[in-house]
Amino acid sequence: MPVIARGNAILARINSIIQSSLHIGSEHRRRQLVWVGAYVALSTTATAFALALPSAAWDAATLGLVFPGGGFLHWAAGDQALLATALFVAALLTFAFSLALWLATGNALVPVATWGTAAWLSAEPAMLGLDGAQVAGPWPLAIGPAVSALLMIAWLLPAGKCPQPALRPAVPIGVMPRPVEVSEISLEDLKRIRLLLDRALQPAESFDGFERRDQFQTAAMRYQVNFVGYALAMAGRNHAPAADAPFSQAQELLLAKLGDRRLWRYWQLENAWGNLRLGADPVTQQNIMYTGFGALQMALGGTDDLVLHDRGEEWRRYRLDQIAALLEAQYRGSPYGLLSCEPHWIYPLCNLITMAGIKAADARLGTMRWDGLADAFLTSLEREGMTQGGDFIAFRSALTGFSPLAPGGIVMQAFPCLFLNALSPERAQAHWYRVRRRLDTGSWKRLFWPIDTGNYGFSRASSYAATAAAAVEMGDRAVAEECLRRLDAECRSHEIDGAIHRSRASLWAHALEIMARIGRRDGLRDAVAGIPAANGPRLTRLSCPKALVTRAVSDGAGIDLVLQPGGGAPRPAIELGGLRPGAHYSTGFSRWPLLKADHEGRGVLRVPLAARTSLSIQLFRSEECRWFAA
Repeated sequence: MPVIARGNAILARINSIIQSSLHIGSEHRRRQLVWVGAYVALSTTATAFALALPSAAWDAATLGLVFPGGGFLHWAAGDQALLATALFVAALLTFAFSLALWLATGNALVPVATWGTAAWLSAEPAMLGLDGAQVAGPWPLAIGPAVSALLMIAWLLPAGKCPQPALRPAVPIGVMPRPVEVSEISLEDLKRIRLLLDRALQPAESFDGFERRDQFQTAAMRYQVNFVGYALAMAGRNHAPAADAPFSQAQELLLAKLGDRRLWRYWQLENAWGNLRLGADPVTQQNIMYTGFGALQMALGGTDDLVLHDRGEEWRRYRLDQIAALLEAQYRGSPYGLLSCEPHWIYPLCNLITMAGIKAADARLGTMRWDGLADAFLTSLEREGMTQGGDFIAFRSALTGFSPLAPGGIVMQAFPCLFLNALSPERAQAHWYRVRRRLDTGSWKRLFWPIDTGNYGFSRASSYAATAAAAVEMGDRAVAEECLRRLDAECRSHEIDGAIHRSRASLWAHALEIMARIGRRDGLRDAVAGIPAANGPRLTRLSCPKALVTRAVSDGAGIDLVLQPGGGAPRPAIELGGLRPGAHYSTGFSRWPLLKADHEGRGVLRVPLAARTSLSIQLFRSEECRWFAA
């Protein structure tokens, strides 16, 4: 009786696991079940045919269909066993490479072609110098049932895990208070920003200083353009909210670069070999590595039109509202509740950036798309984009539901908090607590991946910079300062023509470092929410890089400016807008004490700029005075 009771308990446990698996409610678990079931059916059918219709070539082909390169093991007998085994290993490695290529470029055809070619070659032993009369016997036919059993066990085990209890929200050490006043950019940070401005303000068709590695993965130039845009938008918002120049001009030129055919032509290939569809338009289909990232760049940068250029001519034009509407429709129609980045590959980080873009577009356009998507998205993020232990996955195959193990280190958990905080501060704080706990107890050398994902170089620059940017957003001064200290120690910087550059760091890492150095707690969250800056006079034009603005803030009636020389003309022109038409403004200069606004509320000054210069341009109440207007 005890034995029977024990057996019944085991059967009840197995049944509970199966039932909980079938009703777990996640799309990726259902997809996994479909693919595992399909493999079991294929393996069983193929093995049955091989046993019923004995033929050496058929047996090899069957093994090749059941397992990549498995057909070569059928000939692993006698003096050709070594050669047959080597062919099996080569086929298996080639298939593994094809899977990596599928992930890297979205090419779903390569793994199928590689597997099928290996199966066909194994059925033609003479082509590879194998003796078709020597066979290994029936044992290779056990590969199919063995792999089927392993897949079923692997699929069932995760359902038996108990989810970990929710972690308490983080209370970081050394929390940075949200500033009351707009601070001035330090001279050192200004030189770092100068590097980004030099690249952003060049002609739209030029990409000098951008890194050309590939257009499919993390080193793609479009990501460099995106994050330079994010960094400059945050620099302007946090330190110069009353300055359109040079930040607005930089954003317009960066968006023109994003529309350059060289940055979106990759999609024609990915769409063909990943989605099996023709079409080069990177906007209309699930492609958030372009549309989602671009939406956030447009919303933060204050630009509303994305123009796709093909060989110098306008090919398509999309408004920010159009892109946000397309993304909303795609989210509502996605069975995962998340969208693909590469064809059929879902990246949680990319989805967080995309949703931040939708929310920022809402703030800019007065729409409410995020409100209608928020609950479903955040639920899907936890169900489909995270492990049961609460960690973000790196990516998941939308076709199969499987999430391969991926490198990346702690930055894969820390960096998403930068964007999650703009969507759900409570979730971001709880997740940052997990990150902080690992940083406090683990080895930083092991936790931080020694590959710069922005250029594939051997350095921790992007890992340190991305984690520092997230730490600043989360208010964790200790982690941010330690990351930047290690970045300085391991990746030395030098100054060239007034710009600070780290020769071993990617441009992407430079942009993230700027976001960390000029950021503040909840800075991106506030920017995405669209908390407005004060109306009033604005700096609308500046002879950059001859002059650089480090602070610009308006109280509605006047504007306070701090300028630094950038080289060149000693009296650069600055243009102000938003003035009262025809009104006089005090400038603080003894030679030209007053500035008179024209009928459009504009005024121009030429400021002697030999060193740091502070200006306070205020509305002058008395009209009985002389005035100056350039």
